Order: sequence, then structure tokens, then C-alpha cells
Amino acid sequence: MSTYREIIGKKIKKVSSDPSSGLDGEMWYNSTTGTLRGQAITQAWSSGSPITTARATVGSGGIPTAAWIAGGTASTPNSGLAITEEFNGSGWSAGGNLNQARGYSDGSGTQTAGLQVGGAPTSPVVGQTYVEEYNGTAWTAVTGTPHGLWQNSVFGIQTAAVSAGQEPGPSSAVFNYNGSSWTTGGTMTTTRGYVASAGTQTAGWIGGGSPPTGDNYTELYDGSSWTASANLASPSSGYAAGANGPQTASIYFGGYLTASLSNTETFDGSSWTSSAAMGTAVDEMGSANNGTSNSTALSAGGFVNNAGSAKSLTEEYNSSINVITAAAWASGGTVPYTSRQGMSFGTQTAAIACGGYVTATLDTAAEYDGSSWTASPALNVAARLGGVAGTTGAGLEFGGIQPPGSYNTNVQTWNGSAWANNPLNLSSGTYGLFGCGTQTAALKVSGENPAGGNFTTSEEYDGEEWAAGGALPGPSGGKYGAGGGGTQTSAILGGGTPSGTSTFEYNGSSFAAGGALINSRGAGAMGAATSKDSALIFGGSPAQNFTEGYDGTTWSTRPSLGTGRGFSTGNGTETAALCVSGGPPSGTTTACEEFTGETTSVNIQNFTTS
Repeated sequence: MSTYREIIGKKIKKVSSDPSSGLDGEMWYNSTTGTLRGQAITQAWSSGSPITTARATVGSGGIPTAAWIAGGTASTPNSGLAITEEFNGSGWSAGGNLNQARGYSDGSGTQTAGLQVGGAPTSPVVGQTYVEEYNGTAWTAVTGTPHGLWQNSVFGIQTAAVSAGQEPGPSSAVFNYNGSSWTTGGTMTTTRGYVASAGTQTAGWIGGGSPPTGDNYTELYDGSSWTASANLASPSSGYAAGANGPQTASIYFGGYLTASLSNTETFDGSSWTSSAAMGTAVDEMGSANNGTSNSTALSAGGFVNNAGSAKSLTEEYNSSINVITAAAWASGGTVPYTSRQGMSFGTQTAAIACGGYVTATLDTAAEYDGSSWTASPALNVAARLGGVAGTTGAGLEFGGIQPPGSYNTNVQTWNGSAWANNPLNLSSGTYGLFGCGTQTAALKVSGENPAGGNFTTSEEYDGEEWAAGGALPGPSGGKYGAGGGGTQTSAILGGGTPSGTSTFEYNGSSFAAGGALINSRGAGAMGAATSKDSALIFGGSPAQNFTEGYDGTTWSTRPSLGTGRGFSTGNGTETAALCVSGGPPSGTTTACEEFTGETTSVNIQNFTTS
């Protein structure tokens, strides 16, 4: 028998505490706990960012970190959709629309070379011959299938694909596609529809299917004929499930029998093995069926218990030595005063909240340490809807509305223990403005103009004076109530009024249009960012909970706030944000929420020598 040292090339080390990480296969003896420790494989599903439009019966393709879904239906009876969404590993964003809206179709291929086959545009469901190809931007209609299909299953790539099975029937129909035309393929050994499938045209597989009763049959395809393989582990594995991976490393998950299923099974080319269950049992979902292994998978949308209303949920599967904790919002400490239209600056673990409005403009302030809020010295001048910048040790508040309702030019400085009036005022009174940066390098943008409309101007502060910065471009002019963040030389703002989906990036001298938000937010959007290339925007009027992340080009979905709100206040970063108070169109709250981006840690466990 080989020893550990012969296999790994190292001895088992004796340590007093576990290392934070290590090489694959490395083990050690922890003398403090008296245990043999090492990295271990873990399998789990985790919640992902929601799709932008809840739907089921979609076509889908790609890999788990670069997937797409297209078409589908939001409810039953079917009314087909045309929208496409793309997944970047963190969230979903809009792609090009299908030429023919439809549900109950299927797809394959990659995010830049996709294929959508069959489907039905409306109820009653009648299968169609529609076939479209995707280039990552737009869909193009191409040669249709020999006859109409729906609830067929597609696998392979855009230029070498297979469509297997269909409804009604079910049917054993199989068609091969070469990128320009369809030909009849080998007949399935078991007639069925609603099957799950993945792999390539010459090494593909199908499993499950055949409503109203499911089956557990698996078949392998070589491009011309089918061969029966090992049955799925569950005796009745249902139908309308998701799938991913090649013949020798496949994964099958979810589906429907008498209710939605959460089963997950992996295949090694000879047998199926049960794995970690999905967090939510679901059927008729999209899956990234062009993945190259069974160690990762993606489920998007679908029905729960075949109900008439589709879901927007996303789940991600991971089998590795890493434990993945999904991004999420969670409840934070309770703010000691209720308000909306307030301001905050700092980080998720060290923040100042100040001002706001209940029945009158407030001068109240509080400090946050990452778990609880405590009252802190009040503003010298009550304010709401102003701009802020800085840290808990060196902050700045500027502009806004002060009692009894005048547009404020005041600037107030925070030194970590008290507020002081700063003699260097803004050039014009305004409120609903955007602010970010530090106490000695702050940026003020736009806001409402007392003379009407919104300012298009910006001002920069260096600790000694305010100077004119770049102007917002475009026909809509300035913004009121936008969200965002960043620094004086790299900032982003979006949402607000008007043009609730527009965003602008600032490079320290000029503004340029950024990618459009997915969701129009109106006034009262909140945000957090480290730069114009890495940001989070959340909330907005009327009482929205939708969250989006930005990568410098495109906005994509993130987990939603627990409670929808606008005219709250936000600060922090795109992976560690804070949302404080708020609550339009009326009312206020003391609730605080914290956003934490996805994290990964090594799975370390005890081992025995027996």
C-alpha cells in the first residue's frame, strides 16, 4: 500500500492551528485539537442573483459562469416571451430579443453562439418549426426543423446540435443540425418528451421525461444511434428537469412528478449517484447545458409545483473543496431614529447616518460599528437630501434642504466627534444631489435647481475650495435623487429623475454615459461603489427592492433587498454595502440592511485513519 508521503510527496505536518488554505490533498495533524485535518470535497447548491423576468419553459445554453436563457412563459396558459438574459457568473443582464416570442422551446450552444429550437408562441400549445441562432448580441432566424416541436430537448453546439423527443405524443423524433440544415437522427430507444439532455452531437445523453409519469431511463447518443445506459438513481426521476455536462461527467437536477423535485444526481459514465438537493424544488427551468463537467451547474427560473406563476430564482451548484456562501442582504442594527431622505457615509462596519425627514427636517445623527447604532452629535444645521463624503473620522455634508425649506449651500465638516460649519459653501443651493469621495477630495453632482429643472453641473472639493467639474451630458440634463458612489476621480451615478435607467461615469474631468440600468428607479435610488467600474445600486421609488451590480460596462442582477424602499441612504462598497432607513412614498423606518458579496472558503474537515 502506498503511503501518504509517496502519493502527495510530503509528510503530514504537525501544527497548532489550521492553515487558511493548502495544496489539494494536503493534510496535517492539529496538536491543539488532537485531530487529523485536511481539505474535503463538498457538494452544495447556493442561491444566486435572480433573473430579471420571472419565467419558465425557457431555452437555455452556455456554461454555469457564462449562460443564457431565452423566451419562455411567465405563467400558464402560455403567452410566449421574446426576451433573452445573459449570466456573467454574478448576475443576469439583458441580451437581444428572439425574433419569435415563444415558450416550451429548448436551446444549446454558448453565450456567443447559441441555438433556440421549437416552441409555441401562445396557448393552446402547438409546436412550431422555429429555429434561431444567437451571436451574443442578436438572434437570426435559420432553417426550421422538419416538423413542429415543443418540449423537445436540445444539446450540442450551434453548428452540430441534436433535438430529441417532443410533445404532444410523446415522440421518439430526433433531428441532427449541421449549422445549415436538419436531418433525421437515430430513433430513441424509449419514446418520450420533457427529457433533460446535455453533451455533444456525437457524445450526448438524455434522461428522465415522459409526463404524466416520469421515468428514470438514460440513453447515450453517438450522432447516429442511441444506447441504453444506467438508470437514474431515483426510481421515478420525473420530467422537465435541468442537466449539464458530457456523457462521462453529467448532472441531472429538479423536475416534476407529483410535485416539483429537488433531487440532484451525478453521472460518471457508468452509474448515477445522488448528490446535494436543490434549495428550492423546481421544474421547467433553464440550465447551462454546455458545461464541461458535473462539478458546477446552474438553474434559472422555472415553476414550483407546476403552478401557473413562474419564478425568478437562480441556484448554482458547486462540487469542490470550497464552500461558497452566496451574496445576500441581511438585517443590520436598528437605527436609533426613524427617517427618510437622510444621508450616510463611511463603510459597512463604520458609518455615520445624519439628517433626514419625518414631519420636519432633522439634525439627528448616529454612528454604526457594523452591528449596532449609537446616537452621535447632531448636525449644526438640519438637512435632508444633501450630499456626503468621507469616513467616520473625517466626513463632509453639503447642500440639501434646511428648515423651513430653503435650498442649502451649507457645508458641514465632521472630525470624528463633532460637526463644524465649513465656510467654503457650494456655489448654488440644491437638494437631491449626488455626493461621494473623501473629506479632502469630494464630488458634488447635479440636484434640483431652485429656478426649475435640475443642475447639469458638478463641483469638486479639495479641502480648501470648491471648483467646477465636468457637466452631465445628454438631452435629459441633470439628475435628482440618483444613487451610486466612488471617488472624485472615478465615480458612477444612476437612476433618479428623469431617465431612471440612465447612468453616468466620471473620470475626474468629464462625464460619459455608462451602461443602462435594468430597472428604472426614479428618485431615491441608493448606491455603493469603489469606482466607476465596480458599483452597486439598490432601491428607489416607488419602494423598490431590486439590486444591480456594475462591472464598468453592464449592469446585472444581484440579490434583492429584504424590504423595498427609496429615499433611504446607502454607502460602502459593491461587496459590502449598507442601506439605512428610508421608505417612500410616505412613512419611515429604522431598519438597516447589509449586503455581502459572494465569498469562498476552503472546506476543512477531520479525518480518521480507520
